[in-house]
Amino acid sequence: MIKMSDFQRDVLHILQNVSDTWIVGGAVRDQILGLAARDLDLVTMLDPVSVRSVLEKHRYKVHHIGIPFGTLTVFQDEQRIDIIHTDDLETDAQRRDFTINCIYQNSKTGEIFDPFQGREDLEKRQIKTCGRAEDRFTEDPVRILRMIRFAHRQAFTIEENTWKSARASLALLEKAAPERTTGELVQILLADRVVDGVRLLDELGYWDRFIPELTRLKGLVQNQYHSLDVWEHTMAVLQALPSDLLMRLAGLFHDLGKWGTASRECTLRGVLRKGAAGFFVDQFKIIGTRGDKEPGRQLKHLVGQGITILGARLDNDQDTVQLKKVLSEEEDLPRGLQLLPNGKRHFLNHESESALILKKILKRYHFAMYFPGAGQKREEELLFIVASHLKGTLTFRPELRKIKSRLSFQTRAASLVWEICWDNRQFHLQLIQNFLLLWKADYYAGKTHTGEEEETFEEIIRQITQIALWQAENIDKIDWQIFYPFIQNKQLTGRRIGEFKNIVLREMMVEKRSILQEPFLQQLYAKYANKFI
Repeated sequence: MIKMSDFQRDVLHILQNVSDTWIVGGAVRDQILGLAARDLDLVTMLDPVSVRSVLEKHRYKVHHIGIPFGTLTVFQDEQRIDIIHTDDLETDAQRRDFTINCIYQNSKTGEIFDPFQGREDLEKRQIKTCGRAEDRFTEDPVRILRMIRFAHRQAFTIEENTWKSARASLALLEKAAPERTTGELVQILLADRVVDGVRLLDELGYWDRFIPELTRLKGLVQNQYHSLDVWEHTMAVLQALPSDLLMRLAGLFHDLGKWGTASRECTLRGVLRKGAAGFFVDQFKIIGTRGDKEPGRQLKHLVGQGITILGARLDNDQDTVQLKKVLSEEEDLPRGLQLLPNGKRHFLNHESESALILKKILKRYHFAMYFPGAGQKREEELLFIVASHLKGTLTFRPELRKIKSRLSFQTRAASLVWEICWDNRQFHLQLIQNFLLLWKADYYAGKTHTGEEEETFEEIIRQITQIALWQAENIDKIDWQIFYPFIQNKQLTGRRIGEFKNIVLREMMVEKRSILQEPFLQQLYAKYANKFI
């Protein structure tokens, strides 16, 4: 018989003493597969009002939202029992999704009722709908995603007609409740072998229809440091991350911006002009790599002159060139745009673009419902981690490339930790842990490194972790006693107090100070006053 908890056994005992009761769905399926089942689905001939009455007499709280449809639910802790009324098992079977979920077991006798040969499909390890597949998917399009989840979780195949009908019915998911489609995706993304599930959704055509920003990464060639295109790199990153929803979403979507920022190094020579839409040389619009104001700072004094720039022409907007730097006119280069024969492959500012795209994608789903704690806050953390995921590589380029840096490792590492973890109110140690997980997965995915390079990288990770732990431990130990007389003496009020305190706190954490001293305050105030007052 099926293994049950005391709660499940008690509810079943109550019902089977007043009416024929059958166990159906996952509990029967998982018993045959030798797996443990958490929830229980029951079918009873007793009408819903009577079911509710008899269970409440035994002090069970019955949720009766589904009474008009013949369904009741009883909860205890994290366990759930769904109770469905039917006058006829054949009729009940006709409305079920897949044959493997349509095997009934009599709770008293153990008799099996298997109208769609579900046991045979379990032996074949295949997913097949009950009756006409197109009817089942029309009744509930979310069954398409459940099909993928079942097949992925148990490594089952999908029966040919069921698969064809699912592909043909995919558009029906557009009308499905977002919280339900999100729930199925979450279970797929949290499963072991997550990449197999993502690829199965891809074969189905799901990503093409609902998140085309992801599938356009296929075949997008990267620079010389990568052996994989962006899609396969994404799969490698995803597989390397733990079964945590925020991290799996970050891995899946961290490089979305590479399609729009993919470029090849070039030179551009001609007369610079400025129009309403920005700066141009010939038909080529010149944009920045780190913000809209960047071209103006470098080019505004050169309008009307002949210039030569080193830039990067976008793959998918070939009349747009990202400005890297202005070259000397003395260099003998041809007019117009020239791709450099051995020019670098760039994805400049792709991390920020990825976060912008992801923000739009999140509006299509209800992932916030499935984050523990404050869901909306977790979505913001997800966007922040994606937008920041390149900061490790940029910050520690001197160590990774063995070049000199103006700032010490300690200063750069402590500044990075502070930037990641401090939100102007609280220090969030988990953020740096998430950041390091994504950076590490990204660093190793499809890239070839020497043993020495890997040792350097791991040492960077180790030291960042130590610095983060120190900041988390010491941030609340600072004695601010001398701070308040100091700011009164300087006549700081309102928001100026908060601004200056944040500056002091940051510098103490970066410089690894735990004791606040007046000379240090004087030094920081001089810089603050010079800049803001």
